[in-house]
Amino acid sequence: LKDPKVEVLALTRNVSRAEEFLPVDDRITVLPWKPEDEAGAVSALSKADAAIWCAEGRQGLVALGKAFASRETRPSGSPRVVMCSSAAVTRPTWSEKQKSQFSGAADIPIVRLNPGGLLDEKRATEKLLRQSGASYTVARPTGLKDDWPTGRPLLSQGDVAVGRTSRQDLANFLVRLLDEPKATGKTFEVLTVPGYPKPLEYGEVLDRLRPDAVGPVATAWSRVRSWFGGQQAATYGVLQQLLPGEEQNSAGLAMGQTYEQYDKKEEGRLGPRGAERVPETLGSS
Repeated sequence: LKDPKVEVLALTRNVSRAEEFLPVDDRITVLPWKPEDEAGAVSALSKADAAIWCAEGRQGLVALGKAFASRETRPSGSPRVVMCSSAAVTRPTWSEKQKSQFSGAADIPIVRLNPGGLLDEKRATEKLLRQSGASYTVARPTGLKDDWPTGRPLLSQGDVAVGRTSRQDLANFLVRLLDEPKATGKTFEVLTVPGYPKPLEYGEVLDRLRPDAVGPVATAWSRVRSWFGGQQAATYGVLQQLLPGEEQNSAGLAMGQTYEQYDKKEEGRLGPRGAERVPETLGSS
């Protein structure tokens, strides 16, 4: 809504509930909708450029996929549909060896209990979106928590992520994905690290992620080993997301310059990069 040209259409089962959370704005339209009303979804979304899906159930997402399947690719290459799924959706299908090897991801309550086959339903719904023909992104957040401090989204693949995700950060991130062409056709997990500033853009880390079209979702172990091209590269990819600052450009720093100074385009205490006044001994100025 920071862009005055953007209009928002919210399809919901409960209009009054949605209006409690959404701001009052002439550019926001809230419409009642039943997931089984496929024709209603296609009609309501006829002029929509893109959509974010955060609901449960297959019927509604099938309707959403059909509404966008016939559309041409967005000029930016960004996804038409961003689906909010869940981390752990593949873990009920893991072998006993995988579950033992990754017990910290497999032996958690949501996986052990899988109430109502929730994870199976979400996994099946993801598959329907991939098969719909609409350009898409699937984001799988870890456990959502209202009072989890805001911070930086951390992305991974292999469905081994465990942790917490701020609902506020997740909402912000899902909206950002609508303008990220490097996210199109990819499925990944997300959790948030409190206290870290959000990056200015996600293109670099999204570019490292493996597209779904490369092949079917692999087993957890082989996926983790191949993520970013190998174990060392995978570790590098994760740690690069934990750099301080917003620019997250460690290679751009001058000696004696902080990440915060780099973000503000301020010179460090030893001068510009490439012309630093290097002290003869560490600790001297």
